Amino acid sequence: MSILQETEKPFFYAVVYTTPPKDYQGGRFEESASMLIAMAATEPGYIGYERVLAAEGRTVAVCYWNTYGSLGRWLEKVEGWTPGDPGVDALICTTGCLWPWLMEERRIELETAARSVA
Repeated sequence: MSILQETEKPFFYAVVYTTPPKDYQGGRFEESASMLIAMAATEPGYIGYERVLAAEGRTVAVCYWNTYGSLGRWLEKVEGWTPGDPGVDALICTTGCLWPWLMEERRIELETAARSVA
């Protein structure tokens, strides 16, 4: 387990739902989400991820990269891989940039890629 340090360079992230919505009647949601997280770990620039409890009792994995390019390459790969059900829109909640001032007084514990993918 590692800790992200405060830095002037922002981290980029994608939030992946790891549990389906309550009314979901589709395919293999959890397996598809796990594959997206595993694919994140293979992308150069990947830093790690954390699991968080989200709204409506759902859980998410927040995956982090050190560059926007790394996040963008991962998004291209998952859009090409993601099965029709669930689609990428059902799996990825949001993407963005974690600016340094949002890190103040907050440390993010991340699982290493080796531990999370194994």
